[in-house]
Amino acid sequence: MQTQASGNRPRRRSPTCKQQKQARAGAATEQLGRVFTPAVVDELRAEAGYNPRQRHATAHRLLAVVVEAFLFGQTLGFARIRAFFVRRFGSIRPRAFQLRFKQPAAVAFFRAAFNRLTKAVLESAGLRLGGPLAAFSDVLAYDATGQRVPPRGRPSLPSCVDGRAGAKCLVGYSLKTGLITEASHDAETASELPMWRKLVPALRRGVLYLMDLAFLERALFVDARAAGAHVLMRLKSNVKVTVIGHLAGRKHVPLPSWSLNYYLRSAPTRRGTLYDLDVRWGRGHHAVDLRLVGISLGGKRGLRFYLTTVPRDVMTAAQLVEGYRLRWLIEFLFREMKQSSDIGRSATADADALQALTYGAMIGHLLVRSLRVVAALRHDVPLEQLRPLACLHIVRPFADALVGALLRRKRIVWRGLVVTITAALVEFARELKPSKSRPRIALTLGARGG
Repeated sequence: MQTQASGNRPRRRSPTCKQQKQARAGAATEQLGRVFTPAVVDELRAEAGYNPRQRHATAHRLLAVVVEAFLFGQTLGFARIRAFFVRRFGSIRPRAFQLRFKQPAAVAFFRAAFNRLTKAVLESAGLRLGGPLAAFSDVLAYDATGQRVPPRGRPSLPSCVDGRAGAKCLVGYSLKTGLITEASHDAETASELPMWRKLVPALRRGVLYLMDLAFLERALFVDARAAGAHVLMRLKSNVKVTVIGHLAGRKHVPLPSWSLNYYLRSAPTRRGTLYDLDVRWGRGHHAVDLRLVGISLGGKRGLRFYLTTVPRDVMTAAQLVEGYRLRWLIEFLFREMKQSSDIGRSATADADALQALTYGAMIGHLLVRSLRVVAALRHDVPLEQLRPLACLHIVRPFADALVGALLRRKRIVWRGLVVTITAALVEFARELKPSKSRPRIALTLGARGG
């Protein structure tokens, strides 16, 4: 007769939070290195139809030197990028080097590499929002920045100023990870809303989108409701909305379709007063019911109102007013990139080359921000304590070794260098106690990457 042994088998211990972060850090390290391997680069090159003959200036080498140029602060000038290429791989004629970028296939290749790198980090890092923003899968801020172009580029890149040329770069910025997730380019005269529509053909469920006045459109709120997404943006003064209810104390009170101006006649306007209203925008079947929150800034500064689809049980009016201020993080991103490199001005007037080199610069920026994420996971440090600009300055001295490790086929060299760099980031870029003079809204609301 067989008896079942009760057994004293040791139970498998579930991995601790620190061990899980270590595992995610290792996965992110591997994914980062894999994107720059010749096999993946050849796959991206074949999809884009870029550099099919693979001569001296291969796609793999060009990607590496553009990243290296960004890390050294030299981004959109052919002479400087070519100098990095010559130092590593030997002489190449200037025209032959420039023609590698002056083609639509180059834009497609660098865009594909940018998207692959973003996807690799987002899937492996496993970061989440905290605090009041924990209800969203991510918070994305969108805005555009200008790039100066030589006057000879006027036919393809007209400027808003007569006699000049200029480009516009529209960027999507994730406040969960601190990474640029999307980007597109057009002439400076292009409208931001159509550019955004092409860049984001469909809204993602559970994501909060932060927009400025340039993106205000009624259809955007309708699309967000249909997709299960949320939108928060400023209200233009010329947009007419009807107030159909408001929050008085803790009680919701319906109102008989007042105009906003009529409502404000009897509402208090002292500094710091918050407004939490239900409004209707439009008429008939085009009408959409939304939430309007506002705050009185006092005196000549007047009132600020924000339209949103976020319900009251998710975020309060005060949290939404503070949450919109997170949109300034994308302005800080632009300032960081322009001050640390020459991405704001181009030495080339070719539209294809400008886009390809800008995507290459963003790949370099993504690499630095990704190492910031890896450092936070590996050393179990809150991501918000690692200052982004300080991380860029610390990674810069490692630029030569970093690009050399990406070009080599030995993964152990790459892993060892990442360990060294992440340790330096935690040692020198960590801010344990933020200055009291700088409000940390991102930290209060749970946007860790910001």
